[in-house]
Amino acid sequence: KQWYQRRVAITAGGWAMDGFGVYAYQDINGSAPVVDECGGHFGPVDESGEVVYHYHSRQIVPYHLACQGPSLGKCASTQRGTNYCHPGCGYEVCVQPGTKEEKLAAYLDNFDKTWLSKYTVNPYQQ
Repeated sequence: KQWYQRRVAITAGGWAMDGFGVYAYQDINGSAPVVDECGGHFGPVDESGEVVYHYHSRQIVPYHLACQGPSLGKCASTQRGTNYCHPGCGYEVCVQPGTKEEKLAAYLDNFDKTWLSKYTVNPYQQ
């Protein structure tokens, strides 16, 4: 018998000033989060699969978010002095692998329907 149970949901440990949740080091089902330069990404936080933008804590400075996201590749322009930007996923928009495209599109429709065509997006579909 396994001594641990894979999490099918994650719990916000707090909320950033922009209203997005800040979650622990792991993503849903214990996977490593694929985050943008601010330390956030689009993806589900529970078994419903509904997508939200959210941040993840990390084990290096600044421990939480480096800027208010999504970064769209512009984190460095928000820094004064020391740059705390995360290396990011290498794309302007970072989506957790396994995220359902229709759920992501529905969430993004609340903001800007052209994001997936206007910005570069990491390969998140499995």
